[in-house]
Amino acid sequence: MKMIKIFIHIYIAITSVTLAFPPLDSEDIDLFMEARYGGDTATVFSMIGDSFQYFHTPYIGLGVDAYYVDGSLMVAYSLNDTTEKNLAVGDRIHEHNESIVDSLGLNTNGPEGEMQKLIVTKKGDSVFTELNIPLKRYQYIQKSESFLEDIMDYSDAWYDYEMEVTDIISKKNKIIVHYKWEGSKEQLGFIYSFTAIEILTLNKKKDFIEKIEGVWSEKQFRDQFR
Repeated sequence: MKMIKIFIHIYIAITSVTLAFPPLDSEDIDLFMEARYGGDTATVFSMIGDSFQYFHTPYIGLGVDAYYVDGSLMVAYSLNDTTEKNLAVGDRIHEHNESIVDSLGLNTNGPEGEMQKLIVTKKGDSVFTELNIPLKRYQYIQKSESFLEDIMDYSDAWYDYEMEVTDIISKKNKIIVHYKWEGSKEQLGFIYSFTAIEILTLNKKKDFIEKIEGVWSEKQFRDQFR
């Protein structure tokens, strides 16, 4: 159902725009950001190129997502093949650095290269195995289809939100966007917020967004220290 909705939005975008576009300006970027966080996939799709990629902010970690299930952390996603040689989807993590895991998940704060000791059971096996895996720098990269899916999921998850673009800096085909977002999951609920800086790369004609890159933050630097 989700994919059908995306394709409907994409079809509307394709049939409602012309073949020639003027160069994107700051007002267009404001529109793009509002559409992105408002769940308007048709507008977002009309402004990104065929080879669009979204480079998430890099981080130091194990390159996996794991969820607490029945007393252990089950690996649900692995970022690349290098990590999969040690941890694969379906593996269960029972201990991390001599401590039994809990619902708070993995705390992998530390510098790149620091070894992490894990006690795991491989998918379909009950034998406990010790793994020693170094922390590495990872960066999740999305293509357009996955990016549009996340836009819809994110929009559906919030009751209300506000997004403000505070600065836009343009240089050649690069646009740096500094913005603040805040929202609540229910009426009169808690307010959650974040600020972000992203670099948007345009194509040569500057009429499409080819790439978005999240910028490394001070928090990610501090997370490498105990």
